[in-house]
Amino acid sequence: MKKKNTYRKKSHQPKTDIYQLITDKIVSALKAGVGPWIKPWDDSKVAFGLHRNGNSDRPYRGINVLLLNLVAFEKGYQDPRWVTFNDVQRLGGQIRKGEQHTKIVFWKFREIIGDNTDNEEENSSPKVIPLVRVHRVFNVEQCDRLHLTPLDDYHPNLVNLPANDQAETVLSLPEIRHGGVKAAFYPSRDFIQLPPKNSFESTDHYYATAFHEVIHWSGHESRLKRTFGKRFGDKNYAFEELVAEIGAAFLGAHTNLPFKEMRHPEYIQEWINTLKADKRAIFTACRLSQKATDFILDQLEGKNVLIA
Repeated sequence: MKKKNTYRKKSHQPKTDIYQLITDKIVSALKAGVGPWIKPWDDSKVAFGLHRNGNSDRPYRGINVLLLNLVAFEKGYQDPRWVTFNDVQRLGGQIRKGEQHTKIVFWKFREIIGDNTDNEEENSSPKVIPLVRVHRVFNVEQCDRLHLTPLDDYHPNLVNLPANDQAETVLSLPEIRHGGVKAAFYPSRDFIQLPPKNSFESTDHYYATAFHEVIHWSGHESRLKRTFGKRFGDKNYAFEELVAEIGAAFLGAHTNLPFKEMRHPEYIQEWINTLKADKRAIFTACRLSQKATDFILDQLEGKNVLIA
Protein backbone atom coordinates (compact mmCIF):
# COMPACT_ATOMS: atom_id res chain seq x y z
CA MET A 1 0.00 0.00 0.00
CA LYS A 2 1.30 3.44 -0.94
CA LYS A 3 2.25 5.47 2.09
CA LYS A 4 0.56 8.85 2.37
CA ASN A 5 2.52 12.07 2.39
CA THR A 6 3.15 13.26 5.91
CA TYR A 7 3.53 16.89 4.80
CA ARG A 8 0.41 19.02 4.83
CA LYS A 9 0.02 22.45 3.31
CA LYS A 10 -0.87 25.07 5.89
CA SER A 11 -3.82 27.35 5.33
CA HIS A 12 -5.13 30.64 6.69
CA GLN A 13 -1.64 31.99 7.32
CA PRO A 14 -1.18 35.76 7.65
CA LYS A 15 -0.13 37.50 4.45
CA THR A 16 3.66 37.75 4.13
CA ASP A 17 5.54 40.66 2.59
CA ILE A 18 7.60 38.46 0.29
CA TYR A 19 9.78 41.38 -0.84
CA GLN A 20 10.79 42.17 2.72
CA LEU A 21 11.19 38.53 3.68
CA ILE A 22 13.56 37.82 0.82
CA THR A 23 15.48 41.07 1.27
CA ASP A 24 16.01 40.28 4.95
CA LYS A 25 17.40 36.86 4.02
CA ILE A 26 19.83 38.34 1.51
CA VAL A 27 20.97 41.05 3.93
CA SER A 28 21.55 38.48 6.69
CA ALA A 29 23.61 36.36 4.29
CA LEU A 30 25.71 39.33 3.20
CA LYS A 31 26.35 40.32 6.81
CA ALA A 32 27.59 36.77 7.41
CA GLY A 33 29.91 37.04 4.41
CA VAL A 34 27.89 34.65 2.26
CA GLY A 35 27.23 35.50 -1.39
CA PRO A 36 23.77 34.03 -2.10
CA TRP A 37 24.60 33.88 -5.80
CA ILE A 38 27.54 31.51 -5.22
CA LYS A 39 27.07 27.81 -6.00
CA PRO A 40 27.10 25.87 -2.72
CA TRP A 41 27.80 22.41 -4.12
CA ASP A 42 30.98 20.71 -5.26
CA ASP A 43 30.69 19.87 -8.95
CA SER A 44 34.31 18.87 -9.49
CA LYS A 45 33.38 15.22 -10.18
CA VAL A 46 29.85 15.38 -11.55
CA ALA A 47 28.26 18.26 -13.48
CA PHE A 48 25.11 18.58 -11.39
CA GLY A 49 24.02 21.65 -13.32
CA LEU A 50 21.73 24.51 -12.39
CA HIS A 51 19.05 24.63 -9.71
CA ARG A 52 16.06 23.22 -11.53
CA ASN A 53 12.65 21.65 -11.10
CA GLY A 54 12.99 17.91 -10.61
CA ASN A 55 9.83 17.13 -12.57
CA SER A 56 10.11 19.44 -15.61
CA ASP A 57 13.93 19.83 -15.50
CA ARG A 58 13.40 23.55 -16.11
CA PRO A 59 16.15 25.74 -14.54
CA TYR A 60 15.19 28.35 -11.97
CA ARG A 61 16.12 31.92 -12.77
CA GLY A 62 16.78 35.32 -11.23
CA ILE A 63 16.00 35.81 -7.56
CA ASN A 64 15.09 32.14 -7.17
CA VAL A 65 18.71 31.13 -7.81
CA LEU A 66 19.74 33.18 -4.77
CA LEU A 67 16.94 31.83 -2.59
CA LEU A 68 17.74 28.22 -3.42
CA ASN A 69 21.47 28.80 -3.02
CA LEU A 70 20.93 30.14 0.50
CA VAL A 71 18.96 27.10 1.57
CA ALA A 72 21.33 24.65 -0.14
CA PHE A 73 24.27 26.34 1.58
CA GLU A 74 22.58 26.26 4.98
CA LYS A 75 21.33 22.67 4.72
CA GLY A 76 24.21 21.20 2.75
CA TYR A 77 22.08 19.94 -0.14
CA GLN A 78 24.20 18.57 -2.97
CA ASP A 79 21.29 17.87 -5.33
CA PRO A 80 20.17 21.00 -7.24
CA ARG A 81 16.72 19.58 -8.06
CA TRP A 82 13.60 20.89 -6.32
CA VAL A 83 9.99 19.76 -6.35
CA THR A 84 6.61 21.17 -5.36
CA PHE A 85 4.08 19.25 -3.29
CA ASN A 86 2.24 18.32 -6.51
CA ASP A 87 5.52 17.27 -8.18
CA VAL A 88 6.15 14.85 -5.32
CA GLN A 89 2.78 13.24 -5.91
CA ARG A 90 3.38 13.03 -9.68
CA LEU A 91 6.75 11.41 -9.07
CA GLY A 92 5.29 8.81 -6.74
CA GLY A 93 7.26 9.86 -3.68
CA GLN A 94 6.71 11.46 -0.31
CA ILE A 95 8.08 14.34 1.74
CA ARG A 96 9.78 13.26 4.93
CA LYS A 97 8.00 14.05 8.16
CA GLY A 98 8.98 17.40 9.63
CA GLU A 99 10.69 18.76 6.50
CA GLN A 100 10.23 22.48 5.86
CA HIS A 101 9.50 24.02 2.46
CA THR A 102 11.49 26.76 0.77
CA LYS A 103 9.66 29.76 -0.67
CA ILE A 104 10.45 30.81 -4.22
CA VAL A 105 8.61 33.38 -6.32
CA PHE A 106 7.14 33.82 -9.75
CA TRP A 107 5.35 36.67 -11.45
CA LYS A 108 1.84 36.70 -12.76
CA PHE A 109 0.99 39.55 -15.10
CA ARG A 110 -2.45 41.12 -14.86
CA GLU A 111 -3.79 43.37 -17.61
CA ILE A 112 -5.97 46.27 -16.49
CA ILE A 113 -7.92 48.31 -19.05
CA GLY A 114 -9.11 51.80 -18.10
CA ASP A 115 -9.21 53.51 -14.74
CA ASN A 116 -12.78 54.87 -14.53
CA THR A 117 -11.84 58.32 -15.83
CA ASP A 118 -13.54 60.35 -18.56
CA ASN A 119 -10.48 60.14 -20.79
CA GLU A 120 -11.50 57.56 -23.40
CA GLU A 121 -8.03 57.45 -24.97
CA GLU A 122 -6.40 56.73 -21.62
CA ASN A 123 -9.05 54.11 -20.83
CA SER A 124 -8.29 52.30 -24.08
CA SER A 125 -4.63 51.75 -23.17
CA PRO A 126 -4.25 48.60 -21.05
CA LYS A 127 -1.74 48.49 -18.21
CA VAL A 128 0.13 45.33 -17.34
CA ILE A 129 0.84 44.97 -13.64
CA PRO A 130 3.30 42.31 -12.38
CA LEU A 131 2.12 40.49 -9.26
CA VAL A 132 4.51 38.42 -7.21
CA ARG A 133 3.33 34.95 -6.20
CA VAL A 134 4.90 32.35 -3.92
CA HIS A 135 5.66 28.71 -4.66
CA ARG A 136 6.75 26.26 -1.98
CA VAL A 137 9.39 23.73 -2.98
CA PHE A 138 11.43 20.97 -1.39
CA ASN A 139 14.88 19.75 -2.28
CA VAL A 140 14.74 16.17 -3.50
CA GLU A 141 17.00 15.23 -0.55
CA GLN A 142 14.01 16.04 1.67
CA CYS A 143 11.94 13.40 -0.09
CA ASP A 144 11.80 9.61 -0.39
CA ARG A 145 10.91 7.28 -3.25
CA LEU A 146 10.86 9.89 -5.99
CA HIS A 147 11.04 8.32 -9.44
CA LEU A 148 14.04 10.37 -10.59
CA THR A 149 17.27 9.58 -12.39
CA PRO A 150 20.04 9.16 -9.77
CA LEU A 151 22.11 12.32 -9.60
CA ASP A 152 25.39 10.53 -10.29
CA ASP A 153 23.93 9.25 -13.56
CA TYR A 154 22.57 12.63 -14.61
CA HIS A 155 24.32 14.38 -17.45
CA PRO A 156 23.02 17.87 -18.31
CA ASN A 157 22.98 19.02 -21.91
CA LEU A 158 26.49 20.46 -22.02
CA VAL A 159 28.74 20.42 -25.04
CA ASN A 160 31.61 18.03 -24.41
CA LEU A 161 34.27 20.71 -23.98
CA PRO A 162 36.50 21.54 -21.00
CA ALA A 163 35.03 24.32 -18.87
CA ASN A 164 37.94 26.64 -19.69
CA ASP A 165 37.23 26.33 -23.42
CA GLN A 166 33.61 27.29 -22.76
CA ALA A 167 34.74 30.27 -20.70
CA GLU A 168 37.14 31.36 -23.42
CA THR A 169 34.27 31.34 -25.90
CA VAL A 170 32.35 33.72 -23.62
CA LEU A 171 35.41 35.97 -23.47
CA SER A 172 35.59 36.04 -27.27
CA LEU A 173 32.58 38.39 -27.35
CA PRO A 174 34.08 41.66 -26.03
CA GLU A 175 37.40 43.24 -26.85
CA ILE A 176 39.78 42.29 -24.01
CA ARG A 177 43.21 43.81 -23.47
CA HIS A 178 45.61 42.14 -21.05
CA GLY A 179 48.18 44.06 -19.05
CA GLY A 180 48.58 46.29 -16.03
CA VAL A 181 47.17 45.63 -12.56
CA LYS A 182 43.54 46.68 -12.96
CA ALA A 183 40.42 44.78 -14.07
CA ALA A 184 37.82 47.15 -15.50
CA PHE A 185 35.40 47.81 -18.33
CA TYR A 186 35.81 51.18 -20.05
CA PRO A 187 32.42 52.20 -21.55
CA SER A 188 33.79 55.24 -23.39
CA ARG A 189 36.18 53.02 -25.39
CA ASP A 190 34.14 49.81 -25.14
CA PHE A 191 36.85 47.39 -24.07
CA ILE A 192 37.77 45.30 -21.01
CA GLN A 193 41.15 45.58 -19.34
CA LEU A 194 42.43 42.54 -17.40
CA PRO A 195 45.76 41.81 -15.72
CA PRO A 196 47.78 38.97 -17.31
CA LYS A 197 46.15 35.59 -16.73
CA ASN A 198 49.22 34.22 -14.94
CA SER A 199 48.96 36.97 -12.31
CA PHE A 200 45.74 35.44 -10.87
CA GLU A 201 45.66 32.88 -8.04
CA SER A 202 44.00 30.37 -10.36
CA THR A 203 42.21 30.17 -13.69
CA ASP A 204 38.91 30.11 -11.77
CA HIS A 205 39.75 33.49 -10.22
CA TYR A 206 40.66 34.80 -13.66
CA TYR A 207 37.38 33.74 -15.23
CA ALA A 208 35.33 34.96 -12.26
CA THR A 209 36.91 38.41 -12.66
CA ALA A 210 36.56 38.35 -16.44
CA PHE A 211 32.90 37.33 -16.30
CA HIS A 212 32.23 40.20 -13.88
CA GLU A 213 33.60 42.60 -16.47
CA VAL A 214 31.70 40.90 -19.30
CA ILE A 215 28.46 41.58 -17.43
CA HIS A 216 29.51 45.25 -17.23
CA TRP A 217 30.21 45.09 -20.99
CA SER A 218 26.66 43.87 -21.63
CA GLY A 219 25.28 47.06 -20.11
CA HIS A 220 26.97 49.36 -22.64
CA GLU A 221 24.69 51.88 -24.39
CA SER A 222 25.05 49.93 -27.64
CA ARG A 223 23.76 46.77 -25.93
CA LEU A 224 21.48 46.71 -22.84
CA LYS A 225 21.88 50.39 -21.90
CA ARG A 226 22.23 50.03 -18.14
CA THR A 227 23.11 53.14 -16.14
CA PHE A 228 26.66 53.07 -14.81
CA GLY A 229 27.80 55.04 -11.78
CA LYS A 230 30.65 57.48 -12.19
CA ARG A 231 32.90 56.56 -9.25
CA PHE A 232 33.40 54.27 -6.28
CA GLY A 233 30.92 55.17 -3.54
CA ASP A 234 28.29 56.30 -6.04
CA LYS A 235 25.02 54.41 -5.42
CA ASN A 236 24.55 53.60 -9.10
CA TYR A 237 28.14 52.39 -9.23
CA ALA A 238 27.61 50.04 -6.29
CA PHE A 239 24.33 48.75 -7.73
CA GLU A 240 25.95 48.04 -11.09
CA GLU A 241 28.65 46.13 -9.20
CA LEU A 242 25.93 44.04 -7.55
CA VAL A 243 24.40 43.29 -10.96
CA ALA A 244 27.82 42.30 -12.31
CA GLU A 245 28.61 40.11 -9.29
CA ILE A 246 25.33 38.20 -9.52
CA GLY A 247 25.45 38.03 -13.32
CA ALA A 248 29.00 36.63 -13.28
CA ALA A 249 27.85 33.82 -11.00
CA PHE A 250 24.84 33.13 -13.24
CA LEU A 251 27.13 32.99 -16.26
CA GLY A 252 29.58 30.78 -14.38
CA ALA A 253 26.80 28.32 -13.61
CA HIS A 254 25.99 28.06 -17.32
CA THR A 255 29.63 27.41 -18.19
CA ASN A 256 30.10 24.96 -15.30
CA LEU A 257 32.70 27.11 -13.53
CA PRO A 258 32.90 27.09 -9.72
CA PHE A 259 32.23 30.46 -8.10
CA LYS A 260 32.81 29.71 -4.43
CA GLU A 261 33.47 33.15 -2.98
CA MET A 262 32.57 36.78 -3.54
CA ARG A 263 35.07 38.61 -5.69
CA HIS A 264 34.23 42.15 -4.54
CA PRO A 265 33.69 42.20 -0.75
CA GLU A 266 34.50 45.92 -0.64
CA TYR A 267 30.95 46.64 -1.85
CA ILE A 268 29.12 44.51 0.72
CA GLN A 269 28.19 47.32 3.10
CA GLU A 270 26.90 49.50 0.27
CA TRP A 271 24.84 46.58 -1.03
CA ILE A 272 23.40 46.03 2.43
CA ASN A 273 22.50 49.72 2.69
CA THR A 274 20.86 49.64 -0.74
CA LEU A 275 18.78 46.55 0.04
CA LYS A 276 17.70 47.92 3.40
CA ALA A 277 16.57 51.15 1.77
CA ASP A 278 14.56 49.41 -0.97
CA LYS A 279 13.08 45.97 -0.43
CA ARG A 280 12.63 45.53 -4.20
CA ALA A 281 16.26 46.33 -5.05
CA ILE A 282 17.49 42.73 -4.96
CA PHE A 283 14.65 41.71 -7.31
CA THR A 284 15.73 44.44 -9.74
CA ALA A 285 19.38 43.41 -9.48
CA CYS A 286 18.55 39.77 -10.19
CA ARG A 287 16.29 40.71 -13.11
CA LEU A 288 19.05 42.81 -14.69
CA SER A 289 21.65 40.10 -14.02
CA GLN A 290 19.46 37.46 -15.64
CA LYS A 291 18.81 39.75 -18.61
CA ALA A 292 22.57 40.30 -19.04
CA THR A 293 23.24 36.57 -18.82
CA ASP A 294 20.53 35.82 -21.37
CA PHE A 295 21.94 38.48 -23.71
CA ILE A 296 25.43 36.97 -23.53
CA LEU A 297 24.19 33.41 -24.03
CA ASP A 298 22.16 34.57 -27.04
CA GLN A 299 25.36 35.98 -28.56
CA LEU A 300 27.00 32.58 -28.11
CA GLU A 301 24.41 30.74 -30.18
CA GLY A 302 26.20 28.71 -32.83
CA LYS A 303 29.62 29.12 -31.17
CA ASN A 304 29.80 25.53 -29.85
CA VAL A 305 29.34 26.34 -26.19
CA LEU A 306 27.01 25.03 -23.42
CA ILE A 307 24.07 25.71 -22.60
CA ALA A 308 23.18 24.11 -19.28
